[in-house]
Parts: sequence; C-alpha cells; structure tokens
Amino acid sequence: MATSTSVPVEQYLRTTYHPDMEYVDGELVERHVGEHKHSRLQTLIGGTLFLREAERRFRALTEQRLRVSGKEHKYRIPDVCVMALPYRSEPVLTTPPHLAIEILSPDDETADILAKVADYLRFGIPHIWIVNPYKGTVQEADREGIRNCPDLVVETELVGRMDFRELFARLEDPTE
Repeated sequence: MATSTSVPVEQYLRTTYHPDMEYVDGELVERHVGEHKHSRLQTLIGGTLFLREAERRFRALTEQRLRVSGKEHKYRIPDVCVMALPYRSEPVLTTPPHLAIEILSPDDETADILAKVADYLRFGIPHIWIVNPYKGTVQEADREGIRNCPDLVVETELVGRMDFRELFARLEDPTE
C-alpha cells in the first residue's frame, strides 16, 4: 500500500508536493511516478492527444488534481485526463473529465488502483483507461466493470481511437 500521512485538507490544498500527492480521507497518499517508462508513456499519450485537441474539441491535461468527493475530501490526480470543451478552468477540477488515464508503475498495488477507479466512477468519469507500460497491457473501466483490451486499441466518442501498440513501440525505442 502507498505511504500516507495525515494533514488537514486546507494544508493539502496550499502545499506543493514533489512528487505530487493525492488526498484521501484526511491522508496524503503517495503516487508512484518518475520512472522512465511511466514518464515517457505519459508524454507520448499527452502528445498524441494534443494533436487532436482542436479537431475533436477537448483539452488534454496531465496530472490535473480532481476533487472526486465533497464530504470525504478526496482529491485524485490522474496521469492524463481529457475535458470536453467548453469547461470551467479551475485550479482543482470539480467537474468530471470525459476520460481519466492511469499509467501503472511497478510499485502500484491492485487494491490502490481499484480504489482510485472506484473514486473516478463515483465522481462520474465515464471512461477510464489503465495502462501498464511494463507489461504492455491496456484495460478499460466504466460502470460495467474493467475489461482487458487484448488488441491494445481503445476508443471514446470524443477522443477517438488510440492504438497503444504504436505507443508501446515508441516507448521501447531509445533512439526516438
């Protein structure tokens, strides 16, 4: 399980953490980030989405803090999220994005990822992609459950089709 520390929500919201931390039920929760494959895949996904923004009328955001719950003070930070246009720009998003993308790290535990997915679903995020650059897998999560994507292709009506075979191939090429 991720390391956690108790702090008041007001302190969490006024503090900059390196790396950034999530806030769940009064606890700071460590995010596993910073490894090369995680970082590189986040860049590739963000770049791919950036090229589609104007045509498909959305904005891609990396590491954007979301307030996924009001009373319990839960703040999650997906690796990448997509907001349909127009949306209200705010320091911490209180409107669910169209898509949240979680890129797994070797230290991520299944229970922690499932808790995060459950928070995203309760918040109202209709599409969640869970990408594992270390195993070369992609899963989709929504209200129907979590499904493996054996062809590594995922799609939403707003974002369009994303072929992770191409992204994983670029991830492995150190000359690019």
